[in-house]
Amino acid sequence: MTAIYQQLSSLKVDRSSGHPKPHKVCLLLAVIELIECGSIAANRIVLNTELEEAFSRHFSKLKKGNDKDDISKPFYHLQTEGFWHFHYLPGGEHCLQQAKAPSKAKLKQAIAYVSLEQSLFDALVSQDARARCKEALFANLEDLSEQYYRWMIATGRSEKTANNYLGAIRGSISKWVSAEGITEQNLIAITGYSSFTGIAEKIAEYKVFQCSDKRGKGMYSAALNSYRDFLLDTGQAHIKEDIAEIIGNDKLTTTEKTQWVSTRIGQGKYREKLINHWGGCAVTGYKSTSLLIASHIKPWRAADDQERLSEYNGLLLLPNLDKAFDLGYISFNDKGRISLSEQLETPAILGVDQDMCITLVKQHQDFLAYHREHIFRQ
Repeated sequence: MTAIYQQLSSLKVDRSSGHPKPHKVCLLLAVIELIECGSIAANRIVLNTELEEAFSRHFSKLKKGNDKDDISKPFYHLQTEGFWHFHYLPGGEHCLQQAKAPSKAKLKQAIAYVSLEQSLFDALVSQDARARCKEALFANLEDLSEQYYRWMIATGRSEKTANNYLGAIRGSISKWVSAEGITEQNLIAITGYSSFTGIAEKIAEYKVFQCSDKRGKGMYSAALNSYRDFLLDTGQAHIKEDIAEIIGNDKLTTTEKTQWVSTRIGQGKYREKLINHWGGCAVTGYKSTSLLIASHIKPWRAADDQERLSEYNGLLLLPNLDKAFDLGYISFNDKGRISLSEQLETPAILGVDQDMCITLVKQHQDFLAYHREHIFRQ
């Protein structure tokens, strides 16, 4: 159950407007409501009037600013979370491939129904587990201070370090960037990875920052790097850039673009390859594949087309292990034994220990060598 709650609490929500958009949360809350009242009795979710009305009820309570009541976006984009599976009408899959942002009408024409991963559906049917699922969903709507703190703890920082970094970003460093005329906005409110990176690079050049960072033995630099990693991870900045590049490639057909996007987000045939190879989590053996993340070992941007498609350039991991691997807090040696970064202060919180290992074949070696040299934090 822990893996289910963790996945529900870390949905890929849109924060481009300065706050977390509630659309995915509201759709899942609507599904839960219809399960509770008996309208959804089987693992079969239809985009109908009853679901739309339930979505709107939750949305009216959670919306902010200019958020628009539009069920089509979460209904379509929840497929990237790994537990929301489309069952198409005849010709429906091809119909959706032609639409970049399908409307509600287009979705109804293409999709007969959606099913959840069975383990998640079973949890939503259970009254006790359902309550915890709701709590997990609301974690996606926390402000960035709370989410950043939780992210640091989840990626192995101690409570002391997490408090120090949060205080530095929200307090001292924000005051310095304001005093130097870089921005009046508190840094903890910045949600854009590129925007924050530009500000961080500027303040790092100022004497007030350099002197304080030296006295603090690099703590302020570490805090900036930590928050940058947080925005990169939760905002999926690299993924968005890579997908934009794929869509803008005029040499690719529409079908090829769809296939490449699926590969980039760890879905489609690439995900199937990793499931066939690993059979479950590469480290723990956990078998419920809907809760596992298909991730590249050698990052997409550093890989060529053949490497991007290779099942040997991928690991199938539980979300906590995937995040630690992606951020360079863990890696694996050429024998498959885990390597822990010294920067991973509390590995036990992640369920990580020195005895973990994966089973490698020779085709994995070059990819893992790249990860150890370029991604792993020594």
